[in-house]
Amino acid sequence: MVYCALSVSLPAVLSALLVVNSGIFHPAMATPVDEDTQDPSEHEESDGPPDLTTVTFAHGTNSKQKLRDAIGNTTIEMIEADIVMGTITGANKTKRIPIMAHPPATTSDLSLEQFLKTVLEAPKGIKLDFKSSEAFEASMDILTNFFNDMTDETFPVWLNADILPGPGARDNPGVNATLFLTACATKFPFATVSVGWTTKWSQDDNKYLPEDIDKMTELLNKHCVVSQPVTFAVRAAYAANSVEALTNLINSSTEGTTLTIWNSSPNDIVDMEAVNSLIKAVGKDKVYLDLLPFVDSASKSDGSQLLSDRPRYTH
Repeated sequence: MVYCALSVSLPAVLSALLVVNSGIFHPAMATPVDEDTQDPSEHEESDGPPDLTTVTFAHGTNSKQKLRDAIGNTTIEMIEADIVMGTITGANKTKRIPIMAHPPATTSDLSLEQFLKTVLEAPKGIKLDFKSSEAFEASMDILTNFFNDMTDETFPVWLNADILPGPGARDNPGVNATLFLTACATKFPFATVSVGWTTKWSQDDNKYLPEDIDKMTELLNKHCVVSQPVTFAVRAAYAANSVEALTNLINSSTEGTTLTIWNSSPNDIVDMEAVNSLIKAVGKDKVYLDLLPFVDSASKSDGSQLLSDRPRYTH
């Protein structure tokens, strides 16, 4: 069974990023299968590297209705959702399981298991954002069963966690790095590893420092996360202030490594001119944008204003 074979129903750019950035992985292997051995009809030739900034995300897909909406929306290519430990609405309140919710919420009408069963029928990529070590550890068997149930024609699967303290949250280490990276490398080598730093809004501690970058790369090397695709999740407000550091990170990383620039708060002050400079420096084939709709719109303009000077988008 090949987990990253291409589905003909996937949008063209999503199919392209599967080939270019994720490789083709076999479940029994921790290294990409040589594409020369694959049937050339499995995917079309690309005229050049894909523009990953055009990949569209549904953010915070943490309920049955939001999941239905994301699956039914033909403009959405990646579905992002959060996992915490909690209970299902109306169910046994003493039985805590992995559910789809964002802290501080601890109840949901959608469990991780239900979420994964539903997306098996949808030709869209998924990004699973684990909010605690407990939630990730409790999800391992569910993830294993999910990957075993996947058919030959499948979609990108990203496993995401903040594994180091970052801007504004230097006292919060996030998900246990050893637990997360070891499991990704040994149990889920066919998934994209999405790693980031814990953050809170701060106007003083407002950038990714060189030591943040060094600690992250040391962790990835230590845990041998070198044979599967990696994307670094960075908060847009702080990425804008860290153009040189993040450009150096991508330029010194292995082929296929990307940035995912995200934003989830309308209160963040984001200098889109600087974000666009980062995208230009790194290359559109190495940057995903998981942004609020208004911020995303600004990223496609000249980015000459601060978002703090513009009307706010609210959920």
